[in-house]
Amino acid sequence: MKGPDNNTHWWLGVAELAAHGIQHGAEKLKRVHLSIADESFRVLEAIPVTRSASRFVRVCHHSIARVSYGSVSLAGRVVAEGAASAAVEFGPG
Repeated sequence: MKGPDNNTHWWLGVAELAAHGIQHGAEKLKRVHLSIADESFRVLEAIPVTRSASRFVRVCHHSIARVSYGSVSLAGRVVAEGAASAAVEFGPG
């Protein structure tokens, strides 16, 4: 649908902007999340009785968090690239 009422490019731009925000926001949140978790794990590692279990749980926690935040970041990147590609296909706005 071409014409003056076509807001396709505007909506694709909004989608791309939001997707980039999600992508970069997920990376920032991952760093904050892991930093906060490290504080608790450091305390648990200082206690001899909880040291070995804490190390194992820390590795599991950090692995799951990295996969989770990485998935959100990847989804944001895919949506951003899709919106950018769609804008190119629609031609000049």
